[in-house]
Amino acid sequence: MSVRKTSFYFCMAILFAIAGAFPYSASAQVQKVQQIVKIEKDTLRMYVGQEDSLRAYAYPSARVFYWDNRVSIPVVASIAPPHSTNPYDSVYIVKAWKPGKTVIVVRVNEVAARCIVVVTPKIYVDSLRLKRDTIRLRTGDTATVTTRIFPYNASDKKLGWTTVGGARVLGTTDSVTRVIAAADADTSLLIVGALDESGKRDTCVIITRRIPVERLTLNHDTIRVDINKTDTLRASIFPLNATDQRVKWTVASGAVKALAVDSIGQAAELIGATVADTALVVAESADGLRDSCVVITINPNHRPNAAVEVDETIAVHGVDGGLMVHVDRPARLEIYTLTGALAHRESLTPGDRFVPLRRGLYIVAVDRTRRKILVQ
Repeated sequence: MSVRKTSFYFCMAILFAIAGAFPYSASAQVQKVQQIVKIEKDTLRMYVGQEDSLRAYAYPSARVFYWDNRVSIPVVASIAPPHSTNPYDSVYIVKAWKPGKTVIVVRVNEVAARCIVVVTPKIYVDSLRLKRDTIRLRTGDTATVTTRIFPYNASDKKLGWTTVGGARVLGTTDSVTRVIAAADADTSLLIVGALDESGKRDTCVIITRRIPVERLTLNHDTIRVDINKTDTLRASIFPLNATDQRVKWTVASGAVKALAVDSIGQAAELIGATVADTALVVAESADGLRDSCVVITINPNHRPNAAVEVDETIAVHGVDGGLMVHVDRPARLEIYTLTGALAHRESLTPGDRFVPLRRGLYIVAVDRTRRKILVQ
């Protein structure tokens, strides 16, 4: 026997051995996929008049489910046509009609799933009780309000929330807890009512107080600007959450202009006068608090005399109980508080003049001269 024949018989022997080790089986060639049917709930508890959804799943795809509503007589619950269908599930609406128990069965071919529906009498809300009768807030604050429902086993615990006044109920949930947002200074009424047709409700008074401005401060006491040029003066309101943060700008004396540059006026653009000048700019909050700044308009071509408050013919000094003023020529005297309020005004003749004032810091204007003077 040649070497080639020997090799052939050897290979055939190996193939027969492999075939014997793995016998052919028709059952292994094709396996049937097991049908699965499932309802999302084993038990569905409802009260009379309630509607709820019930979803059934089937795998592999079963486009048509057969629902078997094994109801007692008279009818305890019924199934409405599906809300939605797809190849793997269907959603039906179940409505409870009267107390009792029934079984809903869904079938795909010979495979079935069951859900027990238990219907109980509807228990209406007997009373509602908000945990607080009065809520006090500041503008911009929020508060969480919780309601107690009696009895605790009421069938339908959904609540409706509303307000009369400026306060607002945040969100759209119908739960027992809601967040209330305050308005501006306002007194509002919060009303919570049961949605189960019982007509039960409770109320709460919401009192919102405004947060007043406690302090207004400018970022400069004195500022210098060239003729016809601009600069910016800023006001800061404290506390930062004050209700009304608007600022009004006025020029108490002098020829400069102060124009608000934002919506609430907390910054002002200063426009220098057309000639060298000294002015008093006053910022006032909506609550009446003030601060002021001396604005000196400088002639850029004549800076040595730009500080127009320097005038050797005028001398102003703070003394005990008032102000001593000396002028060598007729002049006009105006005295302002730091808030811009006019404290004193008169026409001066040459010589010395004592003006009685309370202790404090004042802005003294003699003609175009402006100075801050401390009276002890």
